Amino acid sequence: MDIISRDSNNAWYALRRTMPPFSFEQNLKEAISVLQKYKVDELILKIDVEEFWHGQPDYDRTKKYQEKLFIIKNEMSNIGIVYSLNPWITVGHGDFGRTAIPQISGFQAMVGHDGSECKCCACPLSNAWRENTAKIWSLYAETAPSVMWCEDDLRIVGHKPVEWSCFCPLHIKMFCDRIGHSVTRDELVDAILSPGEPHSWRKEYLNMQGDIMTDTVRFIAKVVHEISPSTCMGLMSSGPALHAVEGRPWAKIANALSGKNVLYSRPTLGNYSETAIRGLYYSANSIKATRYCLPGNVVEQTEVENVPFTQYANSVNFTFLKMVVSFAFGCNGVTLNLFDHCGTSMELEPKYGEMLGEKKTYLNALASFSQRVGPLRGVRVLHHDKAGFNNHLDKRHWKGLSADGDIWASALEAHGIPTIYDDNVVTTAACGQIIRSFSDNDIKAMLSKGLLLDGEAAEILSERGFGDAIGVKSISAKTCVDDLGAFAAEEYYNPEFEGEKHKFLTIRFPVRPNIHIIEPLNGARVISQLVNADAVRQHTMTYAFENSQGGRVVVYALNMASSYSPRFNGTFRMEQLQSVVKWLSRGRAPLIVTGGTHPLCLRKDAGDVTLIGLFNLCLDPWISACFELYDTRNIGNVSLLTEEGEWSRDIELEIKNSSTGHHVIKFNKSIYFNNPLFLSVKWT
Repeated sequence: MDIISRDSNNAWYALRRTMPPFSFEQNLKEAISVLQKYKVDELILKIDVEEFWHGQPDYDRTKKYQEKLFIIKNEMSNIGIVYSLNPWITVGHGDFGRTAIPQISGFQAMVGHDGSECKCCACPLSNAWRENTAKIWSLYAETAPSVMWCEDDLRIVGHKPVEWSCFCPLHIKMFCDRIGHSVTRDELVDAILSPGEPHSWRKEYLNMQGDIMTDTVRFIAKVVHEISPSTCMGLMSSGPALHAVEGRPWAKIANALSGKNVLYSRPTLGNYSETAIRGLYYSANSIKATRYCLPGNVVEQTEVENVPFTQYANSVNFTFLKMVVSFAFGCNGVTLNLFDHCGTSMELEPKYGEMLGEKKTYLNALASFSQRVGPLRGVRVLHHDKAGFNNHLDKRHWKGLSADGDIWASALEAHGIPTIYDDNVVTTAACGQIIRSFSDNDIKAMLSKGLLLDGEAAEILSERGFGDAIGVKSISAKTCVDDLGAFAAEEYYNPEFEGEKHKFLTIRFPVRPNIHIIEPLNGARVISQLVNADAVRQHTMTYAFENSQGGRVVVYALNMASSYSPRFNGTFRMEQLQSVVKWLSRGRAPLIVTGGTHPLCLRKDAGDVTLIGLFNLCLDPWISACFELYDTRNIGNVSLLTEEGEWSRDIELEIKNSSTGHHVIKFNKSIYFNNPLFLSVKWT
């Protein structure tokens, strides 16, 4: 057996742990006893958390607990573990029965768009909150933690009872000063949420919010760095699609928070409670999307979280898979929020700690490869910081400001087609309204290559004068399929795209789908049509078109933002989407995977080697897997990452190199959900 070993600590474990005052001694004693066994590298101490949270922090209570922080830091240093700090709130997650009024004199809480008022969640413009925060975070900084983490409550959405944003008197006054005249809260909200073309006040308000939050993180970082200049700042985030609602200026916030130090990023993985293994599609996408939004020198440590804790929330297997996803997609570490905040012993459920210790070698071997310099490869899906600025609203609701470009990611990934956000690609997929935020030059660049569109994106491009380039003669606004008549299914019949007569795809989605009635230009190749109960073809559902710029376009009449659900997925849909992507890329798709249902796959190129990964997000095993790769080089040798954390060449593979660059690797063993497959491909 030919073994290639790597021995390093690329798989960084940062355990987020609470030690309440009433159980401090036993919690600390246990940590000293077991953290090395768990192979933990860093302890992120959480303060005043969840159930035993006191509200906005009190100076005297924090000063008293500070003594314990120094003890923790010293004890961790003695056993070679890094000390970091994670206060549970910045502005606050929700009131939960707490109040900061009148305990903090002059405290301004958040006020919602509907007039709802918080009692404990602070408006970041509140001077009283800033003065209190400066005192508290100065105490934290005196302990000189390696990283000081800001929680994801540092946003302007989801502060119960306030749902969205802050429209308190301080915000309204600032907005009035910016536009030069008086406006009421109701007038401002009506303007921001007005249907159709966005009102100019929406842009001004979102820019103002961006300025406020940038100033807020700069203030917090300054408080810390004036006392502990070497401490790095960390930012937990809630996903770029949600942060588009607040118009988050990612680069400005990153630069303001980091100061002169490196910034730590904690992207959410979701899946706090285990409901479906396919939630890992979201986790992988969140890593890639958050990375796309942030500067390139950020340290990524994902949020592997378990709520409300114990194996009733997340199994050990599922927890492990979230860690594998993190390291497979190139993150530097994981932050492990696996145990409750009530002082309960970690050893109550020893299987978590056993898994951490047992899997460290495996994860190190994976991370040492995935963290190499080089790009992930796949179909590009779109995100834009300014989605909230540009979306047209159908109804007056703030959720319409969120970014909707990642819907194609869910659809493509489930059918063996990896997705990315970087723009150095041969094929881009756009759906919903995200395309509104891209310039004409951006769109022309997409149209010169391969472009996959849903009906809404096609309608928007047609309105902007690109109808000829996407093969549209006419296109309607979205319409519920039932308003068009009695229709049965989508017949996918074009053999050029693997279709055939009476190959049907369902339209029985949980929400009846919206579609766009499209008349393609002459020369377009219809791939599928909507049929009635007698299988009579009527409206175009999918077509392919080559434009005069030399680009290729495929348009789906479905409005994905309102129609996509797991029922969209299926064996015929996999054949359709894979054939479409191959056609759009002119046969240069970086990776296509077949062999079973619900794959999550990746391709990472790093010089003369490539990492291929496959997660089977189905409880049924894959009997084998087939990887189609395009590359101008030939495959030399292939190694497999074993469960022991070694790269072995002793594997059963069929490798077919092709002079056209269309190479095939077939793996001939079963792949189970709890044991992802990773291959290292050496090119010659």
